[in-house]
Formats: sequence, structure tokens, C-alpha cells
Amino acid sequence: MQKAIKKLPASVQKRTAPMAALVVALLGAGAFLQAKIDPVARKIHQSEQSIDQVSGGLNNEFMLLPLLGFREAAAGLLWVRCDEFFHSGDYDAILPLVRVITLLDPHAENVFVTGAWHLSYNFTDSNERSDRRYIAPSQALLDEGIRNNPAIPDIKFEKGWQNFDKTKNYTEAESALKDCISGPFHNEKGVKGSDDFPFACPLKTLHLLAHTYEKQGRIPEALEEWRKARERTESVMKEDEKNNKPLNYSNKQMWFAEVHNYDEDLQRYHNRYTTVKHDSINPSNPPQPGVLWPTGPGVANQPWDVVFTPTIEVKRPKVLRISGRFNSADGARVDVRITDWNYPERPLVDIKNSFKVDMSQTILVDSMAVRKGAFDRELDMSKDPKMYSFSQPEYKIVLSYNPRTTSPHLTDRFGWSGEGITDGNKGHVYLDAREPLLGTALIAGQGATGPIWDGVTIPWAEHTQPVRMIAVTYRVSRAQMMGEKPITDADMVPTKL
Repeated sequence: MQKAIKKLPASVQKRTAPMAALVVALLGAGAFLQAKIDPVARKIHQSEQSIDQVSGGLNNEFMLLPLLGFREAAAGLLWVRCDEFFHSGDYDAILPLVRVITLLDPHAENVFVTGAWHLSYNFTDSNERSDRRYIAPSQALLDEGIRNNPAIPDIKFEKGWQNFDKTKNYTEAESALKDCISGPFHNEKGVKGSDDFPFACPLKTLHLLAHTYEKQGRIPEALEEWRKARERTESVMKEDEKNNKPLNYSNKQMWFAEVHNYDEDLQRYHNRYTTVKHDSINPSNPPQPGVLWPTGPGVANQPWDVVFTPTIEVKRPKVLRISGRFNSADGARVDVRITDWNYPERPLVDIKNSFKVDMSQTILVDSMAVRKGAFDRELDMSKDPKMYSFSQPEYKIVLSYNPRTTSPHLTDRFGWSGEGITDGNKGHVYLDAREPLLGTALIAGQGATGPIWDGVTIPWAEHTQPVRMIAVTYRVSRAQMMGEKPITDADMVPTKL
């Protein structure tokens, strides 16, 4: 006997048709929204690598989350693991994790920033000198982070800061900072809801750009940047006042700093390059430009002769004693750079799957303090064969003094672009006239190719003043670096930076 089919109550049957219609409508709406979401999702995740490309760097306990689609969660757990390695000093273990994390989650901006800082600053030799071979992958990592996160100013600022502080590449720093200020829309406006809105970047970016212009001897542009920073601070203070907010004293202090830096740059310009508006820093009487003070009674105004006399002694294999005379006030620093003769200077443009460096390359960058007109430093590279392999047949040793990287009390004498520095040995004077390094022409007769700035016109578009440096270059053999032969003045060759 056929079993009777139990019917649903009439009230339920009455609601079935509307519910079915609602389900169909919801499925249609879901399909419509998914079609809208998919292109955006593809754009967001377009820089992410497939799990096959990154799984090789993951331990088994971290494999499941990416396979299930939780890539950001896996990246977060790995970043916690990185923090443990940071605190334990196990720096080598961090690099592969940074690579895996940024591939799993290319929008983890803090990993790009911290990873690049780690590469640039944390790999050092026994004397705490940075391994400069990691600068190129650090810059490449920041470039990758900028491509994946164009609306995030922190990565662009980090690139600017590292070029300003670590490599002294002020033209590259300027480019990164300008990109940061311009923002994702190229109009200096930020993304709504971001920490810096309505601006595209934090105020410190404008300050660092102003200092970057100063380091390039482009004083009118530095003044213009301080003015822009001051106006931005004033606009924020006015907005707070308009909304009846209490006075933000940090903004007030920032405003004072911006006014001070503007006035200080202008005062330094007058002290160093003109015969008017001097203060106690330039007491010359009758008033003379600081970069051309007379060097004695009856002596004409002229640049200061530093009488640079370097000596290099090989104490034992890979150990150099570099000493000599440098006629300047205390505080000057003579830079030393030792590299393979054909060391590649250009940074990497991309990094695929690792941060490996060429362990056969040798590069050392350091500086020596000048005290009472002399410098003396022993550079021991024998303890760090992984950093200083000396596996190539020839090497370049450059000893130099760059007025643009020196302290203000020395720039008062030598000028922003070294207009007040010279050497009796003309072979020691190097005029670096490469286009990106030109500054503003501030005083006549110093190799400028354009008009002299009048101290008033802002902005100033013509960068026409090369930097005058003191520099000597040695071309030496591996046998000399090993102490088998001495390094003498006969090994000097023309400098070309």
C-alpha cells in the first residue's frame, strides 16, 4: 500500500512561492555583484604570485592557510615569526621570509619598509660597517612595494630617506620624495580616510625634501619647500581654529621650526656668498663672502687650500692604514671607498625570488674624522671574508671630501658646492659637473654656466653650479691589497666618479 505523502501546512505553502522568488532574486543580485567585484579583485591581487611560486619557502604548518585562500593570514603569521628572528639577531633567516610574505601579500606595506631597512642597515661587518652589496636589493624591494601600493606614502618616504641618509644619493632621494608628495593622483591630494588626508603624505616629507635641496646646493628650491611646508602647517592650524579645536602645540612648534629653517637658509646664503646682511658667523670686515675670506694680511680673497696629503699603508693582508693631512677645522670627514675596479654601481631594477648578492664582490664605504688637521684610521677587512673576498685582480680606492655632505660650520667656509675649497695640487681638485648634481649658481667665477641667483627670486629653475670636491683615486692590484707590494702615489689615477 502506497504511503500517504504528508503535505506542508497551508500557511507554509502560502510562503513558499515568495521565498523561492526571493532566493532567485538574491542569487541574481549576488551574480551581478560578483561580476562587479571580480575585476576589482583581480586588479588588487594581480601582483600576487601563485602558491606554487612561494610554497617552497613555507614550512608545513604554514602551507594550509595559503592553500585555503587565506594568504594574508599566512603572511601575518610569518611576519610574527620574522619578529622573533629580529629580536634574536638571526638576520639571515629573515630575508627568505620577507620574500615569501611580500609575494603572499604584496599590500603589506610595513614588510616592504622594514625589509628594505633590514637589508640596508642590519648586515654589517665586525666593525659595524654596512654591507653595501645589499643596497641594490633594498632599493629594488622598495620599488616593488611602491608599484604594488602607489597610494601608500611610507614606502616612497623610506626610499627617499635611505637615499638621503645611507647612500647620499640626493637626486634619487629628491625623485622619491617628490613622488611621495605628489600622491596617487599626482595632485598632492591623499586618499580619503588615510592618516594624511587631505594631503598625500606626512609633513616630514616636505621637510626632508627641503634638506635634500640644501644638500644639492639648490637653495632657492629649499627656501620654496620650507615656505610650502609653513603654509601647509598654517592651513592645518586655521582649520583647527575654524572648528573650535584646542591649539595643537606640536603644530605650533612645527611652524616655528619651518620659519626658523627658512630664515637660517637665507642667512647662510648671505654669510657665505654676499657682502651684506652678515651676522656673527661671518665677522669679516670689510664684509666679504664667507667662501672667499682672506687667508692672511694682504692676501686676496680666495678659496681655502686644504693641502690634502693622503698615505696608504698595507699593514697585513686586507688591513690598510689610511692617514694624512687635511687643513681644515675639526669635524671634517674624509670618505674612503674601496671596491672592485669594475664594481657595478647601478641598482637592480627587479627582484624575483631572492635577495642573494654576488659574494665575490668587494665594497667598503667608511669615513675618517679630521682632528687638528690630520686623519688616521686602520681599516681591517681580514675578519670578514664573506664581505671582502678580494677575488678580483684590481681594485679602486677613492679618498674624497664632499662639501655637500659636511657639517654646517664647515659649509660656512667651503660653501654648499665647495666654492671655497681648493688644493695646491690641482690633481686633487675634482669638479663634478654631472647634470643631476648641479646646484644653483650662487657666486661668480666657480664654473657656473648660467646666471647668479640674486637672493630674492624664488623658485629658481636653472641648476648651473657643479660641486667642487677634493678627491684622489688609486688603482691597485690584489697583490697590493694582500701586502705583497706597497701602495704609493704612483698608483694614483685621474678621478672619475
